Amino acid sequence: MKTIIKNQKFKQSIMFLSIFLLFNSGLFALDKQDEIKQIFDEAWKLESNMHKDVSGLDRAIILLEKAIKLDPNNKDVYWKTAEIYFKKAGEEKNNEISLDLHNKALKYSEKALEMNPDSLEANYWLGTCSAKLAELAGALKALGLVKRAKTHLHKCIDIDPNHRFSILARTILAAIYNEAPWPIGSSRKALKLGEEAVKLDSNLTLACVNLAKIYISNKEYKKAGNELERCLSIKQPKYVWDAELYDWPNAKKLIHELKSK
Repeated sequence: MKTIIKNQKFKQSIMFLSIFLLFNSGLFALDKQDEIKQIFDEAWKLESNMHKDVSGLDRAIILLEKAIKLDPNNKDVYWKTAEIYFKKAGEEKNNEISLDLHNKALKYSEKALEMNPDSLEANYWLGTCSAKLAELAGALKALGLVKRAKTHLHKCIDIDPNHRFSILARTILAAIYNEAPWPIGSSRKALKLGEEAVKLDSNLTLACVNLAKIYISNKEYKKAGNELERCLSIKQPKYVWDAELYDWPNAKKLIHELKSK
């Protein structure tokens, strides 16, 4: 009888221990995901403030690399890391370091796509990184990178044409078609994509500047000037950090250049 009672108590102990471990493992997973969400939110705040404090990008990279260690299977962590590396590369004055950072951004976007081939965000950053590296590369290497960029940026639009990254994808594609030589270049495609991007998000300052460049290429200088003036008058740009750091200064420069046309 005593043996039976002992066995029953042992079984109950095992059962309670199993329930305890199961419950606490669930809490641990929940806590981990909460921590990763907090990291994502903080990294976004740091990026959004880069026009005021560019050093925040370094802190964002540290945070996101911590998130990768916490959950290397997270579907969003790699493309978010690629985005921050891309932004940091754009602010780096040393050409060699900038190139290295762009390549890191590319590697993280490739990892994101490997984990989820249908990720719109991963396709966008892989396409955008490829386009930028094509700009920095020699002519022969650039051709393959441009083709790769086009493939992934067009896939963004196919997945969800109204997603914010798909609107940005149109803007990057418009620039590629406008600036690339034949047979890749196409003024017709550039104009179509450029006008679509502005129509879908009239507060996207990058789209305004790129559309103005397309008008200039087509010698439609009045349209270009109007679009640049509109760009500078936007009160609530989609991405204020990009507007202040890049798009508004570029718009002012182009307006100055148009005066000699």
